[in-house]
Amino acid sequence: EYRREATHLNFSKISLTDDTNNTDKEEKNVDPVVFEADHFIKSGNGIFPCQAAASLKNLHGIANPLCCALHPADDSLLVTGGADSSLRLCLWGAALAPDADSSARVVHSAPQLHFSAPVISTSFLCSSQIPGINALAVGLMDGSVHFASYDRIAAGAKTNLTLKSLLNSQVIDDNVYGNSKTQPHHIKHSKFVKNLAWSPSEPILASASSDGTVRLTKVISIFGNAVAGGVATKSAPTSMSIDEDDEEFSKSNKEPEIVTKEILTLHLPGPVEAMTFLNNGDVLCCYVRGTSYLSYFDLRDDCKQTKYSINGGSLLDDHVSFTIMSLHPSPIEGGKYLAAATDTSRNIIFEAGTPRQIRNLYGHQNDSYSNAKIAWSSSGQYLFGNTQEDCSVCVWDIASSSIIKRSAGHEGAIRDIFSSAYSDTLATVSYDKTVKIWLNMY
Repeated sequence: EYRREATHLNFSKISLTDDTNNTDKEEKNVDPVVFEADHFIKSGNGIFPCQAAASLKNLHGIANPLCCALHPADDSLLVTGGADSSLRLCLWGAALAPDADSSARVVHSAPQLHFSAPVISTSFLCSSQIPGINALAVGLMDGSVHFASYDRIAAGAKTNLTLKSLLNSQVIDDNVYGNSKTQPHHIKHSKFVKNLAWSPSEPILASASSDGTVRLTKVISIFGNAVAGGVATKSAPTSMSIDEDDEEFSKSNKEPEIVTKEILTLHLPGPVEAMTFLNNGDVLCCYVRGTSYLSYFDLRDDCKQTKYSINGGSLLDDHVSFTIMSLHPSPIEGGKYLAAATDTSRNIIFEAGTPRQIRNLYGHQNDSYSNAKIAWSSSGQYLFGNTQEDCSVCVWDIASSSIIKRSAGHEGAIRDIFSSAYSDTLATVSYDKTVKIWLNMY
């Protein structure tokens, strides 16, 4: 069956067509005859991760890994979540050692936390926001969001990792930097937590769920250290290794603690499939299943919502033939472009804050039963995506809109993809129960 987009000229290359008769007040006017510079004219330089350099088998035992993330400032640190309801943290670089047991040692030494449901999303808090504090957020299939802390401990020539749950307390009055009252609290959605994202400018977490809600939560303090403007007012402890079986610990009931404050909750018309921060955290962009637009929420203006069509034109065209399953801003031009993976064997590059489709990328297979994912290369010249046909990582050269490489290695469908923002490093997790790190080995 012909897709509607196939009727447009150059639909597989560049679309600069907008509806000049757009009267929908929810969408800003965009001049259809403005020909801005195309940042994707020149083909890529050929440098991108394409070889599986490390393979971590059974990191989650007999269960499948479901999500992964590399640390935003140190991509040697990898976190994964699994169907076994566990979170695992590892320094994957040790798996590059030449001996045959190096990968097994990394798997064996990776600390883990167990939760009440499968871990389907996770995200590191950027350490530069709160110097000395190492924390991450964890989203579960039961709708709950948890926090964890981690640390590196030198042991001779080796480095060991610790991983601990953080007790979450919520501020219940307005005196957030004084003697505030708090109470135990869990961020709780009623369905899957599909996406987690930290603001790049301050310690604000956005959690998006299949129940149609997006919750914004601000970190006020960690370990008793107040956070003001993204900086801890006291130095944090250098180690977070606490023996919960210790008698003194049990008596004092003094657990590692994070204090948060709920900023707001958005109630959207359907499951929130994809979400990301833009404009250095000033804007939150969301896609809701069944809608024909991306929603941009201006956090500086009382979360004012602006909608832009994903059909390349007016919001009056409310037909939608695909669902955006993954959404990521470009590492170039300050996130000017958004890469979107859909469930119709089509990936799209949008110009953020407009309805313009800059590229449409084909050549792979993803349908409504898939878990389409996408990631940018650190150079912004390539995109990585999964495909149902052969369990490979597809690499698109954006300029030519063509697949230039299918990186083979997994034997099961790829469940998640995460690319480093500053080096040629890619992480993937698969239903073959393997986590792989891809590097540029040339």
